[in-house]
Amino acid sequence: SLQVQRLAATYSAMMEGLQTMCPAGAPPHIALLTPGPYNETYFEHAYLARYLGVTLVEGSDLTVRDERLYLKTLQGLRPVHGLIKRLDDQYLDPLELRPDSTLGVPGLLQAIRAGNVLVANTPGSAFLESPAMLGFLPALAQHLIGEKLSLPALPTWWCGERAAMESVLPQLADCAIKPTYPGSDAHPAFDAVLGTQLGRRELDEWAGRIMRQGDAHTVQSFMPLSQMPTWAQDLGPGHIAPKAVLLRVFAVNDGPQSWRVLPGGLARLAGPDAQIASMQRGGSSADVWVQTDGEVDRTTLLTPHATPASLARHRAPVTSRAAENMFWLGRYTERAENTLRLARLSLDLLSGEDQSSRSLVGWLRDLCKRNALVPRELPDVQHVADGPRAAQSRRVFERALIAELGDAQRGRSLGFNLRCLRDAAAAVRERLSQEHWNHIVRAETEFLRRMADQAGEPGEGRYAIGATQRSLEAASAMLSAITGAQTDRMTRDDAWRLLSIGRHIERLGFLSSALAAGFERGTVHEVAGFEAMVALFDSTITFHARYQQRRDVATLVDLLVLDGDNPRSLAWVAQTLRGRIARLAGSAPGKLTALSHELPDPAAWTLERLCQPGPDARYDALLDVLEDCENAAYHVSDAIGVRYFTLTSDTVRSVGV
Repeated sequence: SLQVQRLAATYSAMMEGLQTMCPAGAPPHIALLTPGPYNETYFEHAYLARYLGVTLVEGSDLTVRDERLYLKTLQGLRPVHGLIKRLDDQYLDPLELRPDSTLGVPGLLQAIRAGNVLVANTPGSAFLESPAMLGFLPALAQHLIGEKLSLPALPTWWCGERAAMESVLPQLADCAIKPTYPGSDAHPAFDAVLGTQLGRRELDEWAGRIMRQGDAHTVQSFMPLSQMPTWAQDLGPGHIAPKAVLLRVFAVNDGPQSWRVLPGGLARLAGPDAQIASMQRGGSSADVWVQTDGEVDRTTLLTPHATPASLARHRAPVTSRAAENMFWLGRYTERAENTLRLARLSLDLLSGEDQSSRSLVGWLRDLCKRNALVPRELPDVQHVADGPRAAQSRRVFERALIAELGDAQRGRSLGFNLRCLRDAAAAVRERLSQEHWNHIVRAETEFLRRMADQAGEPGEGRYAIGATQRSLEAASAMLSAITGAQTDRMTRDDAWRLLSIGRHIERLGFLSSALAAGFERGTVHEVAGFEAMVALFDSTITFHARYQQRRDVATLVDLLVLDGDNPRSLAWVAQTLRGRIARLAGSAPGKLTALSHELPDPAAWTLERLCQPGPDARYDALLDVLEDCENAAYHVSDAIGVRYFTLTSDTVRSVGV
């Protein structure tokens, strides 16, 4: 009843125009290039890409090969024929523009020059957004189309013209001063300022800058922005307050030499108490509706009747960047759990009755060094004799462990792993539920806050084991919730398989190295060391329910190495990894790939062989298996990176034309 004109017809015409002008492809593959989730308008890019049905990509998702642009996906290189650019020109190609840009695509400009990809807006058109253009619009309209402007242009003076500069300098107090070339590296960059907010000294300083570099400055008459009512939550529920608003008008190309104006879109809202509407200054967006006296266009971009082909088209490819972040999301989740369990176990034993066991403390110290829970230069317990020096060495170990836990900047301990977990999750935020994301954020922020509070305690309070254990227990609960969300509340697509593969690679490498170190030091032959090993594998309840009080090598190997039903056993992890890697490659159920065979086959392991000690009482067969597991885990990790993330292996091929 409001007769609000719809936008779909304009967007549909734009997409048809782009498809027609694309150099190749039937249908052409069009993507929207965004700077990424840290850009203040990223939500607009994500919404627009989803609405138009195009692939949302970042620069790292794309690669240029033989002057053609490709999207890196898990299935290989997929040609890109058209690019809707939402990235400033200077960041597009680090080979020819800004060399420090990590947002663009090396070689993109050459692909454009070769005519192999259509880019909208084309590089070089950004000068049209310069505020200086407004000063020339009246004459341009008269010259190009023989008409006057339908709406008057805001009085604007480009100070590169001496007459314009001399005319406007006396008026600076009533004008806005803006950069002529916003974002340019070749010209001075500054934020727009209002003369009404400057004092006499500041106005004189700006006048001096303008006189020295007039072409870099554009001055506009100041027109106060319109106001619109907005919800003001800071004033309480139900309160409304005015905000300054700037209408944005969009013109889209719907074919050669053909344009149409979008009937609506988005307006910019200025931040609190601001008179310049900018997302960089705390602004926001609001919908713009245009009412029509005529008929409302009922065009829709939604497919009226779903078909298998249309559903397949709407199933977006998993990009290599998203896949890599999912992989590392899995690895950092598992790594955080492993280091947290190791830290809790170490603090429990250091404050318990078993702290006098040099073998046990040495094993824990080795693991903590290996997993960056303590500095590598920490003295080894085996070089410290029993007595006061041994007790002092344990206290140094304990304090170093506690001090490193909350250091997310310089250290590589639990706080760092939680920070990396959050960063990886942020890169694939659209794939995570709100609850899942909230758990990840809370796990990091609450743990680091607790540890920072403890570090600020006076004296011995900063090294209080009880407070540290409570912080670790709270973090463990949050990590359990994260694991639950990853295990039970995510679609089992290829991205999830990589998350799972990442977790199991991390688990296989950590547990096999921990078990090998326990046998090398002889820790597992002590009661306390035996129990600590079972606890590190998170298998204490299962072990005692199955074996009661038996503590021999056979029971340990049976549960922690060979048990195919224990998700913490090496056999279960290796077998699961082999299957997930094969499924990722598209193999039929039960069929393994060459990469799957790079992992040890648990079917070849036997309890009798693994438990057979050698002449020197070493379990060489078991240690060989553990070494194979650890080496294979990290070898497979590198192979996955080459095959699916960088796409630099010989087997990578294009999956389209």
